[in-house]
Amino acid sequence: MLRDILLLYLVLGIAAESVHWQWRELICRSKDDKSTKDASDCEVLLKEDENDQNGRKVPLNTCFDETANGQPRRYCNILCPGAATAYRITRYPQNHKCRTADIQFTVRCEFSSARATFMTDSELFANARNALS
Repeated sequence: MLRDILLLYLVLGIAAESVHWQWRELICRSKDDKSTKDASDCEVLLKEDENDQNGRKVPLNTCFDETANGQPRRYCNILCPGAATAYRITRYPQNHKCRTADIQFTVRCEFSSARATFMTDSELFANARNALS
């Protein structure tokens, strides 16, 4: 019985270290001119958990514009390289005018590895700079 309990703790401990989550906050602020067609300026914050009040600002612009189906689109790299998946947790406000409005997204990135094996912020930013250039 004791052996079974210890084995269960071992399996749970290994499983807990084989997956980790990180959060990203994408904050976009519109320009003062409400009639502009220019996309809002956006920044990405790295967070250790959903309620992290000390998000680390990404020191580069990860967003770019493209035209898709004749419509201008803004895409932003949320810097989750190698993530198994990413989920949009929140969007505020719910206005469906993301490109030219003030809007904020919270995203959870799920990785199939322990947090200790994930790259440092400086490595992450260097990789992002290389990918964006």
